[in-house]
Amino acid sequence: MSNFTSKTLTHEEKRRFDRQFRLPGWNQEILKQSSVLIAGIGGLGVEIAKNLAMVGVGHLILVDLDTIEYSNLNRQILFIGAPEGASKAKIAAKRLREMNPFITIDAYDCPLQDVPPHIYSKVDFYIAGLDSIEARSELNRRAVHNKKYLIDAGTSVYNGHTYVVSPFNNACLECDPLTERNQDQLGACTLVGKPRRPAHCILKGQLHFEQKHGKPVNILKSNEVKDVVLYANKLLKEYFPQEEQFSINQIIQIIDNHEPTVITINCVMASLQSQEAVKILHHIHTPEPDKKLGNIQLNYLIYNGLTGKFYEIEKPRNPKCEMCGRGRTSMFRIKVKRNFPLTRLIEKFSHNKNYPIDPEFPPMIFRIDSSEVGEISMEQTISQAEIRDCETVLVTGFDDGSQAYLTLKLEG
Repeated sequence: MSNFTSKTLTHEEKRRFDRQFRLPGWNQEILKQSSVLIAGIGGLGVEIAKNLAMVGVGHLILVDLDTIEYSNLNRQILFIGAPEGASKAKIAAKRLREMNPFITIDAYDCPLQDVPPHIYSKVDFYIAGLDSIEARSELNRRAVHNKKYLIDAGTSVYNGHTYVVSPFNNACLECDPLTERNQDQLGACTLVGKPRRPAHCILKGQLHFEQKHGKPVNILKSNEVKDVVLYANKLLKEYFPQEEQFSINQIIQIIDNHEPTVITINCVMASLQSQEAVKILHHIHTPEPDKKLGNIQLNYLIYNGLTGKFYEIEKPRNPKCEMCGRGRTSMFRIKVKRNFPLTRLIEKFSHNKNYPIDPEFPPMIFRIDSSEVGEISMEQTISQAEIRDCETVLVTGFDDGSQAYLTLKLEG
């Protein structure tokens, strides 16, 4: 069916999206009925949200607990004119509704764990614009558990990468887990002793300034930064005479530790993520193989912004991965009434799925789909335990030390 003769698109939508209607294989109705969760509304997330809103994805869910800072404005266009300290997710949603009034946008200014679980189950897939390894790991877990695509990306200086996780088809993010970036974070005992590395001289200079003036260094005041520079270089000359003296930029990068970033690299990577999103939506909602829109890029893609070159790396699955490998904890989806007792739920599961209960260590249930992870008392109903629709719990206490993930679809 032609986009121009669609009965589900309004006359105004047909006028707005006229030019993309003319693209080979494009189906605007598919985009209108689709939903995407965007985690992280920063340098990448702002561009992704803007792109998907402009092409007409029908429902966007924006998640970010961060607030707007003035330093965001060199690359995060949705926040220009917004007050500092305002919710990124809510301001972005407001601006996007103004840009495209034909779509639905929901905003959550909370951790990923506190987004209602049924949303993760309902949306078509997830896109990450995250700078936290912990948050990436959480979204990866949701993607694997719900068997939904995850389009991840990141930037560093003039470089970027993007990667589409297709659960159980290619490597998930835990198959080759990222390691925390080495930072010169020191304990108090290190700061009072001799500097062990050149960077320690800077941190000792920072501490000296704070003790002397009773306040942190303001990097926008040159005289304060120069105080740190002089002290740090004095220590550097004493303990590391072979090293070159620190520059002001090096000092600022250490004491005000933020990853350098620029809008041009963000836009390149966010555009790649957005294009993969459009293709994936057409793949998910198009039953005929010959009518799918292109091929999904399942290799790890690296971009060098200084050479303009792209590099592809194939990422095979890790059979030992605890998330998607052969030895992973099994996942089960169960329909159950809200007033059903938890003890009976586990007994029924044990019998139906052949998970014998360990007689010495009775079953225990743990909440994992929340920022408040912890044990749930078995002596109550699902409703009393405040387990949410489509929430996943971890159950232990079966023979041979086995455990299971149960995703509960609540009824009644």
